[in-house]
Amino acid sequence: MKKDINLYFDKECPFCNYYAKYNLLRTNHNLNLYNAREYPQKIKLLREKGFDINAGIIIEVDEEIFQGSNAVKQLNKLSTKEIKILNTKLFSIFLYPIIKSIRKVVLFILKKDFKIK
Repeated sequence: MKKDINLYFDKECPFCNYYAKYNLLRTNHNLNLYNAREYPQKIKLLREKGFDINAGIIIEVDEEIFQGSNAVKQLNKLSTKEIKILNTKLFSIFLYPIIKSIRKVVLFILKKDFKIK
């Protein structure tokens, strides 16, 4: 059954942008990509629900919201090609935080603001 998936990410971040475009969900699901910098009202509503885009990507899957490593795990489960390491505690506890830190460094080097308002 096709699911409606809204993916909120930072298009200015090369890693986030690549992941959003690479994701293998389009064939089996209705995937909508939203650059968080272009949808401040939606990002504000998500913040009011306790989800801060600066803490990691956010997805809505049929009205349920996931963020950060949990969002990546959920997307991985729905993907046509599952990547095993994304479902591990190693990814959640260690790798995802490192990726978020690298994102900040890369955006700093690119002279981009790593905080989405």
